Amino acid sequence: MPALTTAAPAAPLIALVGLPNSGKTTVFNALTGSNYRTVNYPGSTVDCAIGAADLDNRRARVMDLPGITSLDGPSPDEQVAIRALFGDSPHGAPSVYVAIADSTQLPRHLYPAKRLIDAGYRVVVAVTMVDILNKRKHLSFDAEALSRELGCPVVRVDARTGVGLKELRRQTGLLLEAPTTDRAARPAPLSAGDISARYQFLENVTARVVTTSTSKTPLEHRLSICMPDPLTARLDRVFLHPAWGFLVFAAIMTAIFTSIFWLAQPMMDGIDRLFSAAAAWLQAVLPDVWLTRLLTDGVILGVGAVAVFIPQIVILFLALGFLEDSGYLSRGAMIVDKPLAMVGLSGRAFVPILSGFACAIPAMLSTRTIPSARERLLTIFILPLMVCSARLPVYGLLIAFLTPPGMAWLGGLGMTALYLFSVLAGLLAAALFGKIFRLEKSVRPSLLLELPAIRRPKLRVALATTYHRTKSYIQKAGGTILCIAVALWALTHLPPRTHLDESAQLAGSYAAVLGQWLEPVMRPLGLDWRVGVALICAFAAREVFVGALALVLMVSAGGDAIEGPLILAMRNATLADGSPLFTFSSCVGLIIFFGFALQCMSTVAVSRKETGGWYIPTVQLVAFTALAYLSALAAVQGLRWAGIA
Repeated sequence: MPALTTAAPAAPLIALVGLPNSGKTTVFNALTGSNYRTVNYPGSTVDCAIGAADLDNRRARVMDLPGITSLDGPSPDEQVAIRALFGDSPHGAPSVYVAIADSTQLPRHLYPAKRLIDAGYRVVVAVTMVDILNKRKHLSFDAEALSRELGCPVVRVDARTGVGLKELRRQTGLLLEAPTTDRAARPAPLSAGDISARYQFLENVTARVVTTSTSKTPLEHRLSICMPDPLTARLDRVFLHPAWGFLVFAAIMTAIFTSIFWLAQPMMDGIDRLFSAAAAWLQAVLPDVWLTRLLTDGVILGVGAVAVFIPQIVILFLALGFLEDSGYLSRGAMIVDKPLAMVGLSGRAFVPILSGFACAIPAMLSTRTIPSARERLLTIFILPLMVCSARLPVYGLLIAFLTPPGMAWLGGLGMTALYLFSVLAGLLAAALFGKIFRLEKSVRPSLLLELPAIRRPKLRVALATTYHRTKSYIQKAGGTILCIAVALWALTHLPPRTHLDESAQLAGSYAAVLGQWLEPVMRPLGLDWRVGVALICAFAAREVFVGALALVLMVSAGGDAIEGPLILAMRNATLADGSPLFTFSSCVGLIIFFGFALQCMSTVAVSRKETGGWYIPTVQLVAFTALAYLSALAAVQGLRWAGIA
C-alpha cells in the first residue's frame, strides 16, 4: 500500500493594503523583487499580484491589492481588493496586513488600517513619503508615537531607496511568529457618525505624531500639515495652468514620440549588424543545405527584422517610466480632462490611453479603475487604435522607407504625427460609438484626483521598470514571431524545386498559392500577394509583418545589416507589370491600414473578457478592419488621383 503524503503547508500570506497612490506597489516590488507595474496614479493596480519574500528568515507570500479608500468601496477594482482582503480568493486569508500610508495625508490613509486594527487583525503600518513631509519647513514624523497611538508596529519606509525595508520585514516576521488567535470578523459597515468620529480621531493623532519645531497654534499646525509640498505647488502653477499646462503636456508628448524614431537609430544599427553578422557566420560555417537556410534566413533574419526595432520600444517604456515615477501622469489626466469630456470620457481614461501606447492588453485591464460603465466601455473600444509597441516596428520600417537620407528629424515628426493621429481617431471613434450604439447616457464624467507630489524620478526605478516591460514584451511576442518566421519560411520554400532560382521558387510556393487568393483585395491598394501574406501573418501579432515581409521579399544573409537590405528589397520589388511595388502612396496606405486595423488576437480575447461578451470585440474587429481597408484604399486612390504615385 503506497504511503500517504500530505501537501506542504502554504507559506503565510501578507496582504498590502492602502489607498491608491500610497506607494503600495513600490513596496511590493521591493519586498519581493518583482516588478509588477508601478504607476504614480490612483488605481493603477487592477488585480492581485503575488510574490515571494523573505521576512526575517521566514518565507512568505506577499499580495499586492488594488488601492481602496474604505472597506466598503463600490468600484470593480476596490471590490477585487476587499474580497481578497478577507480571504475570498484562491490565495487564502492573509495572516498579516501591511497598511501603506502616505505621511502627507495621514488621516485619510490611516482610515483602512484603523478599521482593520479595531476589528482585531494583525497590522503593520508602513508610512511612506516621509522625505516629502520633511521638505516642509519644521515638520517631522514620529513613528514611535504613531505606534503607541494605534497599538501596532509602525515603520518608516522609502521603497525607492530601500530605507526601512529591513525593519518592515522584521516587524512583519514578528507578527507572523505571534501566537495565533481566532479569525477576526469582517468589519461591519459604519454609520456616518462612526466614520466621522474615526476621521476626527485620526486627525487628532496626526496632529500629535507630525510635530513642528516652531511655535504655532493648534490650528496653524494642522493647516501646515495639510499644506502641499512647496516645490509641487510651484510646478503645479505651470503644469495645471489652462494654457501653459497644455503647452508643457504637448511638448513632453512630442519629445517622447519624436525621440522614439531618431534617438533609437544608433542602437537599432548595432542590433541590425549583430543579427546579420550571426546569420552570415552560420551560413559560412554550416553546409549549404535547407536546414542552414531555415536557420539563417528564416529564424535569425526573420526574428532579427523585428528585434531591430526593440530600441524604439525601450525608449517608449523608459519615457513612460519617468512620467510615472515623477508624479506627472495625474497632471496629464487633469489637462486632458476637458477635451476627453467632449466625447463622453474623463481624465480617468488618460492613463489607459497612455498605457495603450505600450500595449492595449494592460491598458484594457487598467480601465477597471473607471467607475462609470459607459466610460469604461468607450475607453476599451478605442484602445486598439492607439499606437502600441507592436506597431512601432511596422511604422519604423515604413517611415524609414519614406524618409530621405540624413533627415531623421523628419521621420521623428512623422512618428509624432502618427501618435497624434491615433489619439484623434480614438476620440472620434468614442464619440461615434457612443451615439451609434446608443450606450446608456450618464452625467458628464467628473474627475476627482488626489494629486501626488512631484518627485525627481529615480533612474534605477525607471530602468528596472523598463527592463521588465521589455522582457515581458519579448516573452509575449517572441514565440509568435519565431513560429510565424519558421512557418512562413517553409511556405515560401515548399514544395522544393532545387533547379529554380529564389524568385521562381517563391512564385511556385505554397505562400504564392495562398497569396493569389488575396491578390484581388491587394491590387486596389497598389500592392500584391506578397504584402497580403505579410498582412495575414500580422493578425497574430502586428510586429510580425516586418519579419514576414523580409521572408517574402527573399532578404538573405550575407550583408552587414538587415534593415538596409530589407529597405533595398522594398525599393527593388516590382509588380507583375514592372511598376514599383512600394511607392509613396502604397506605403501611406499601409501606414493608415495599420493605424486602424485590429490585428492582435490577444487584444480581442481580453476585450471579450473585460466587456463580458463578444459584442464589443466583434464590433471592434469587423469595424476597425473594414475602416482600415477603406481608409487605406481612399488614401492610395486619392494620392494617385492627385498625381502622387
